[in-house]
Amino acid sequence: MKKKPIPFRNLSVKGWENLGAAALLIYYIMQVGFFLFDGNICKDYALDYCAYWSAGKQMNESRIADVYNLDLLAEFQEDTFTIANISFVSFNPVEVPYLPIFLIPFQLLSRIDLTVSFILWTLLNLIGLILYLNFFIKETFGDPLDFKLLLMALLSLPIFVNFQEGQVNIWLLICAGEFIRAILSEKQIRAGLWLGGWLLKPQLLVLILPILLIKRSTKILTGFTACTIAALVISLGLMNIEGFNNLKDIIFESAGGGATSSAASMMNWRMLGWYIALKSSSAIGWLTIILGSTLTLIATLSSFRKNITSGSSIKIIALLGLFAATNLVTWHAHIHMSIILIPPMIYLLKKGLFNKSFFLIWLFFPVIAEFFGYIFIVAAQLGNLTINNLQLRWFIRGVPFFILNLLILGWSIKKLNELKYQTSMDLY
Repeated sequence: MKKKPIPFRNLSVKGWENLGAAALLIYYIMQVGFFLFDGNICKDYALDYCAYWSAGKQMNESRIADVYNLDLLAEFQEDTFTIANISFVSFNPVEVPYLPIFLIPFQLLSRIDLTVSFILWTLLNLIGLILYLNFFIKETFGDPLDFKLLLMALLSLPIFVNFQEGQVNIWLLICAGEFIRAILSEKQIRAGLWLGGWLLKPQLLVLILPILLIKRSTKILTGFTACTIAALVISLGLMNIEGFNNLKDIIFESAGGGATSSAASMMNWRMLGWYIALKSSSAIGWLTIILGSTLTLIATLSSFRKNITSGSSIKIIALLGLFAATNLVTWHAHIHMSIILIPPMIYLLKKGLFNKSFFLIWLFFPVIAEFFGYIFIVAAQLGNLTINNLQLRWFIRGVPFFILNLLILGWSIKKLNELKYQTSMDLY
């Protein structure tokens, strides 16, 4: 009697990669199917987009400054969320803590039906992402991006969550990529101008600006300052002093745990401290945040402050570690912001300096953790176990990226030390 062949036993490494990519695609298609057939817009998906869309609508129908008045914003957002047939006992508005210059596209999109405009926004972001990643690699290496590597990047969980929530982080990825290209081309003023694009979410500047100041990178800082002044002057002209003061208040409220904050769903030391405080005490939670962030800052400043303007490969290794460290220490960092790691990772993959197995771990580990977390949630519900489903869903999304950011930071420091050692040996 012949033995039955074991499925997938003779698959090559490429075969396993293809199988994994297919599994990711099916997993995401299943989630999209749920959104379409049993989900609610502004609740199960497009939550952030609904806030942007309602802000654009408010900008069209009243003063731009009113977007930063939470009482007036609540009226517009409640109307928007009502479109999705969602009822609220009490409605808390989702703050839109962005400079008005970044909200102008939503003035146009809000003239279209909410669902249609969300689909259009998603398609524009997807097409723009594909075109940009191809452009980034072609301009850097002269060859187009390998289709399989492009597909793997598109199937990462940060990209999916960005589309699911209707987020704006594709712009952050483009700014990261163009900053890298300008650094490699020694066009430092242009690098600073592109770094200014991160004013969309200025918490990402928490480490790179101090390092540039320590290094006295005057040309990069000049470009960044010029971009900042232009963005602030235009925004101030759009929203006036009243709007500026309200925006300042929104940013502080969000930092303190406002509607757009949700520390439990982040990927930083703040998230870890929040969960530790939940199970122990506030003091231990704060100690975790302060100690972890301080150690991360020390490791980052001591390792990367001398390497951002060194040889081309060393520059990008240092930037990858710096971006990962930023995700760990900045006060507001959700997993969709991890897409800023994609340009330096695919650059180093093309250079043969970033381990492909590590990239695959970054790609698959968060999805596997989320999948088994969902299985546990379903099993708990079937077994009548009392658990906080929402907190568990946040935990299984945030913690894997916290771990991965730590690993990437550690890898970057180790790789830089190896390259320094090789360089010093070459001198003998």
